[in-house]
Amino acid sequence: MELQQLTYFVEVAKQLHFGRAAENLHVSQQTISHQIGQLEAELGVHLFKRTTRKVELTQAGLALLEEVQLAFKHLQRGVQEAVRAKDGHRGRLTIGYFGILLYSILPSVIRQYRQRFPDVEIVLQECSSQQIEQKLNQGEIDLGFTLNMDDKHSERSTNWHTFSTESIVIALPKQHRLSMHTELHLSDLAEEPFVIISRTDSPFLYDLFVLSCRQAGFSPTIVQEAANDQAVIGLAAAGIGIAFVLGCMNKLFEQDITYIPLVKPKFAMNLAVCWLRSNETTQVEEFVKIVKSTGSADQNNRQGKSP
Repeated sequence: MELQQLTYFVEVAKQLHFGRAAENLHVSQQTISHQIGQLEAELGVHLFKRTTRKVELTQAGLALLEEVQLAFKHLQRGVQEAVRAKDGHRGRLTIGYFGILLYSILPSVIRQYRQRFPDVEIVLQECSSQQIEQKLNQGEIDLGFTLNMDDKHSERSTNWHTFSTESIVIALPKQHRLSMHTELHLSDLAEEPFVIISRTDSPFLYDLFVLSCRQAGFSPTIVQEAANDQAVIGLAAAGIGIAFVLGCMNKLFEQDITYIPLVKPKFAMNLAVCWLRSNETTQVEEFVKIVKSTGSADQNNRQGKSP
């Protein structure tokens, strides 16, 4: 049984006339008669009653017509959905993210993407920075949101787009003796107790903090480690110690915490989205477009608020 035979059958069933069906399909009447005969032989049933005056569907023909019309509707829907998938309107996107990125543009980007492409399933996986590149290369995620710490990726198979640059700030309880300062040097904090994200969860930030303190002339007193930056700031709000965090987190615990820029040494961290250069799906392309437009708008808003 071939799709062409079924197409001929449906047209004859609609017209109840072999000549008109052949004319509509731009084939000869002999061709249609031959194909219908082959279909009937294959099925072992008569689909039409033929007389010199008229053509009628048999009961078998009526039953087949009903199911074939349903099948054609499903087939047409399948074609439409294939086009929608090609255009990025359906499918699945798996996104890996480093926890800090939830406090940047990631929630806004996902919200905008879902509004534009509601039939694309989005799956989120929290990962360390190291895991994101590994998962990309293994095909476990389509995009990653993480820290882009240098240009080491330029020669690799991964595209990187930096959408924000964040400075390190110091999170202090509002009642802290230094909370009225407008800026701080790391050396000002030599005698302070610190809470910090554990090295297991963020080796880069942990090592950067410890090395920076040593370069400033002291070894930090770390009184508590936590699994994520939100917990670190919560512990600072509880008065356990002070914290070394990215500026994008400065809305957390606002009533209890003062965030003061660290100006010496001054660090800037690039927040970026990354994806494999070989991944050319429309879903990824459209998602990256939203990241770029949202990141540009966010940076412009920040610059507009700068003194």
